[in-house]
Amino acid sequence: MNGKTTKRLKSQRGIAMMVALLALLLLAAIGMGLMFMADTENSVNNNYRDSQKAYFAARAGAENVRLLLANGGSLNASATNLTMPSSVVNTGMIYVKNPTSGEAIDPTTAGGTTLTANPYLDDQLCWEKYTGLATLTPAPTVGPCSGTQLMSTSTAYSAPTMNSTDVPNTNGSAALAFKWVRITNKQNLIGPYGQTVNGSTPSAAVNGLQVCWNGKQEVAIAAGSSCAAQVPQQMTPVWELTSLAVTPKIGQNPGSRRFVQMEVALAPPINPPGAVAAQAPITMKGNLTVNGYDNCSCTSTNTSRPGKTCDGSHLAVYSANSVSQNGGPSETLSSGVGNGFTTYNPDGTVKTQGATAQNQPWPYDVNQMIADYKVTAQNAATTSPWNFSCNGSSCADAQNQNFGSYPTGLPSAPVFPTGAAPATVYIPGSIKLTGNGTSGSGILIIDGDLEINGGLAFYGLILVKGKITFSGGGSQPVNLYGAILAGEDVNAQDVAVFDNIGGSFDFHYDTCALSLISNSGPPKLLATHEIMY
Repeated sequence: MNGKTTKRLKSQRGIAMMVALLALLLLAAIGMGLMFMADTENSVNNNYRDSQKAYFAARAGAENVRLLLANGGSLNASATNLTMPSSVVNTGMIYVKNPTSGEAIDPTTAGGTTLTANPYLDDQLCWEKYTGLATLTPAPTVGPCSGTQLMSTSTAYSAPTMNSTDVPNTNGSAALAFKWVRITNKQNLIGPYGQTVNGSTPSAAVNGLQVCWNGKQEVAIAAGSSCAAQVPQQMTPVWELTSLAVTPKIGQNPGSRRFVQMEVALAPPINPPGAVAAQAPITMKGNLTVNGYDNCSCTSTNTSRPGKTCDGSHLAVYSANSVSQNGGPSETLSSGVGNGFTTYNPDGTVKTQGATAQNQPWPYDVNQMIADYKVTAQNAATTSPWNFSCNGSSCADAQNQNFGSYPTGLPSAPVFPTGAAPATVYIPGSIKLTGNGTSGSGILIIDGDLEINGGLAFYGLILVKGKITFSGGGSQPVNLYGAILAGEDVNAQDVAVFDNIGGSFDFHYDTCALSLISNSGPPKLLATHEIMY
């Protein structure tokens, strides 16, 4: 080895160490990057899981309150009596709170003016744009309410005391993560997008009107009125349930805050426009009596019962198709329509016909009504749900059935008759009822065709999916107090469906009998969505 080579090798001493250090530095950077990526993904997953927990907790809160709004539920009476929200009289909102042990929940600024100080702040209310809460005006752009848009005190709402029977585990360590559910009546033109329920142009005339449910669609009613006072169909309030869930902060996880909103309404009372109302054509024959005067308020001479005003605004027979009278003088059909009483079509127009009306609007969804009411049905003889003996869509002939207890004190009692034990009975197919001993009260649901051959004594509503055929009549002076509501058999093809009313039957309209009908299930879910901004 010559001197030049030796000198060159000596000048390269230490290069291997520098390369090794650079390699270690690069590997360390890659390792740290992988660790950071893994930690970020874990954080994302944790945040997503926490957010989902908050979302489903908010859903659970709304569903829980929805159950409490059922007829007989602990919140039904207070929600039914709700006014539209108002800053003047400080009414119109109910907050159902769900604290853990020792936790204080206040949706107003009294609990803190920022989400950091008060994570339970209701920073969504201003976007409902309630005309009675004019001071809570939202900002021009969508976003949480702030400043003067927030409630300042708790005098604007009520907060009923809940217990573990109403809300599971409330005031305990195992309470769900939803913190409150706000109950309000829905108003026309609500939310940030300026939409009305009937598609009308937003204006002072339609903004702020209460929204009711008629069993088929949402309707904005006139100012100063109520859902229960609507004609011809009583309605029920549409309740808006706004649920807030907040999950706790754990370590570096800041917790999540989610809003869910539902629109719910109870099924409205069923008050058909006539003692017999059908979607299909109606053929009447025989020694038939149908009286449209309301037996609940009118005596047998069609004068007012004590303390009441005789109501003759309902027809004897009402059809969305034709009405044929083949019985001649033996048919007695009576109503007050055209005799000083004002009555209405289901679409709200004034009716001018007499005892019968044909080719009329048909607002009823009989299939949906059956679906809504059958969930609380039972067979009166066995108390087992929907336990009527049937084979497929056809049920065996049945004699002398008892569908609840028929009341005493009819027909001349001036007050609500006593002794009625109403039942909701569901028969899952077509049936023929025979004999002179069939009786009951409440609602009789026939998910098919109904034929009655013989006697009948019923106090309430007979709801039939398909066609109805009555023959005979038996010895009962009046066979039905209440009403019959029948839809057209949806399975019939290329065959005209007629509802035949004949024999010696006597039907008498009675709103007292119809008021016995109640749906004990939770309110119907009309819409649901998550509020995000």
